[in-house]
Amino acid sequence: MKKFIKFIKFIKFFILITFLWNIIIYLIHFNEETIINSNSLTTIDNEINQKYCGINEECKFLFAYHVPEQETSANFHFYSFIQLAELLNRTIILVNVQHSRLSSCNKFPFNFYYNINEIKKMFPNVNFITQQDFLNWTKERYNKPTTTHKYIKQEGNPLILNTNHLELKKECLDQFDLKFNNNDDFIINNKTTINLGPKDVWRKYSNNILMIDNLIKLLNVKEEVLLIRHLLPVPLFPSKGSVKKLPYANHLIEATNHASDQLRPFIAIHWRMEITKPKMMPMCVKSLIKYINELKMDLGLFNIYLATDYPLINVGGNKAQSSTFHIITNYHHDAIKLLNGTFNLNTWVSMKTLNYLFNEFPDYENEIIEELQGSGIQGIFDKLMLTNSNYFISGPEGCAHVKSKFSRKIGEERRRLIRDRNINILNNITRWPLY
Repeated sequence: MKKFIKFIKFIKFFILITFLWNIIIYLIHFNEETIINSNSLTTIDNEINQKYCGINEECKFLFAYHVPEQETSANFHFYSFIQLAELLNRTIILVNVQHSRLSSCNKFPFNFYYNINEIKKMFPNVNFITQQDFLNWTKERYNKPTTTHKYIKQEGNPLILNTNHLELKKECLDQFDLKFNNNDDFIINNKTTINLGPKDVWRKYSNNILMIDNLIKLLNVKEEVLLIRHLLPVPLFPSKGSVKKLPYANHLIEATNHASDQLRPFIAIHWRMEITKPKMMPMCVKSLIKYINELKMDLGLFNIYLATDYPLINVGGNKAQSSTFHIITNYHHDAIKLLNGTFNLNTWVSMKTLNYLFNEFPDYENEIIEELQGSGIQGIFDKLMLTNSNYFISGPEGCAHVKSKFSRKIGEERRRLIRDRNINILNNITRWPLY
């Protein structure tokens, strides 16, 4: 009986040892297979990186997913982001555009507004990728790209970020397959925010050089994707020289040249009505009419091109050509009616100069229709027409927005053309007088 009990114990022990041995063998095999699969996936990811980044190792991207302000200012903000990408040795994502804005929620590709080839010439050491290609990269990757978020701010900035966390859905970042380390990456706090200090300090030349060094250290992160945003009203790197305007797309330049040739010689008026005193409109328009008649007599300029934020397309209601112009009164309506009744006004609508867009971008018909009903690409076209005009005038205090960056930038560009001895440019900018 004792022998039988010993035999049973031996059998149980043998079964236990055999079971444990099989588990060990399985785990060894499983780990080997996992390592093989992991290596295979890494190899595939390297091939995907090679496809989109030109390297078979780790891709490093900078994604300025929400560029502040409308196009005139967003233009130089994005220039600063390209400079930042160069400093960090990261590929910059050419964010989508629409409604005079640059952000990841927009529908049009970057080349709807801008000339990518010319921008590459401006930054020969920077790699670029379209938002669509970046999206495809995140979708194709097996190991989803590691991602972090940084927010740059300055003290005393009137522009305030009205949230304390990164809202992926609101910023349309949920369309990308990104991998965040933890929920702390979504919180905008002292860990994820870089405070530059007061503007009058960090923008001084010597301080800006030190700021750049510190900024590079703080943004030199290991993650593959660096999401970045700021609400700064000025360029980031004044110590690196003046900001250059990002060149506009060839299709816009060609359309502008064709329209200018049709009108030349011509007067161009920029009348931004958003910040005006409505009750001054009757005096403003009568003064403008008198001034144009004087220019016709003195300079022999008979054609007129009008660029304005006043609604040019009747889409139901008073929808202005600016996303920030909301209160349109009868004073505004009457002023434009009188001006249009006095002169033959040419606009991008009357000249049908942007109709070519439907052929140039056939996959975006609905988006183009929507774009032309508010602020958008027509603002860039207007800017180019005003720059090319023989004589450029804008409104005085009370009649127009005299501190408009839009007008100021045009005046600066025309001043450069005068220095280059462009015989078509008769002035840089003149504000019509009030009579």
